[in-house]
Amino acid sequence: MKRSSILIPVLAIAFLFLAAPTMNFNVIIPAVIDVPDHIKVAAMIDRTVVEDDVLDVIEGGLTGELIGEDKLATQILMDGVHAMLENAATVSLKRTTEVYPGGSPFSAAFPEPLSWMEIEALCDKYQVDAIVAIEKFDTDFLLMPGANQVATVKAGIRLYDPASKSIIDQYEYSHKESWNTGRLTLESAIDGLISKSAAIREASYEAGIEYGRRLSPSWYRVSRKYYRKSKGDDVFAEGARMMEVNDWEAAKDALLHAVDTGHRKTKGKAAHNLAVVYEIEGNLEEAKFWAQAAWGKYRNKKSKDYLYDLNRRINEVARVNQQLDQ
Repeated sequence: MKRSSILIPVLAIAFLFLAAPTMNFNVIIPAVIDVPDHIKVAAMIDRTVVEDDVLDVIEGGLTGELIGEDKLATQILMDGVHAMLENAATVSLKRTTEVYPGGSPFSAAFPEPLSWMEIEALCDKYQVDAIVAIEKFDTDFLLMPGANQVATVKAGIRLYDPASKSIIDQYEYSHKESWNTGRLTLESAIDGLISKSAAIREASYEAGIEYGRRLSPSWYRVSRKYYRKSKGDDVFAEGARMMEVNDWEAAKDALLHAVDTGHRKTKGKAAHNLAVVYEIEGNLEEAKFWAQAAWGKYRNKKSKDYLYDLNRRINEVARVNQQLDQ
């Protein structure tokens, strides 16, 4: 009984921490790779056609795939990449229906690269600066216990730069999407087989979006913990409420007043909240100033980890600006 009486308060504290209020907003993050300045437009091709059709039949028999399902899915993956880059300021994409023979879906290795003569011919044909080639591709679909559907797309993609005659990106990855379809019955299992193609199409599209983020800066949603109350300080609480209604100027006025007049814990919480407000406004240096004050001057522990987030964001924004300054 004694152990239980100790455990309950600890669990309560942990719950309160996990349930701390958060502000959610979008931030821009850099492309994974730095695409050279001379690459403005790229064309995308499918290099996953298996020359020996017997392999296609074998794979279809082993995994339950419809013949040609993966071929359609590669085009949908291209749709996802194209959508991600449609309004990109770094590089745009031309979809093509070009198909080239590649490696076996059973092979772990990338096929031999296309020759630079072939790459240059494709660039001339489509009037582009580079070629993005899907060179490995496979899909799987599972109906799990509990009626969970899981669609998996595995892809290997290369980015060919004919100007430097180099492969500037060779990326192999796996993307999963899952759904819960309710109670597992014979009827739901049959429905799952019918919806398999739709699930693979959605997973393929999202896999394309994921690859597009390698080539262009993109938006990402983040959450930041903030403080809603500080004991006995109504001005601080007002500042938190103004944050919740997106009145940033009123929030800053109230929180600055709380920093000036509150006790040490209130000052730390107010400084932390000010850092969150300034980050939302995009003023990362001011956000860093207040997070440093919250931790360094007022010993607010939550602000110490927040400083790491802000330093990372400052570096990310500098890289985004570099990528967009072309």
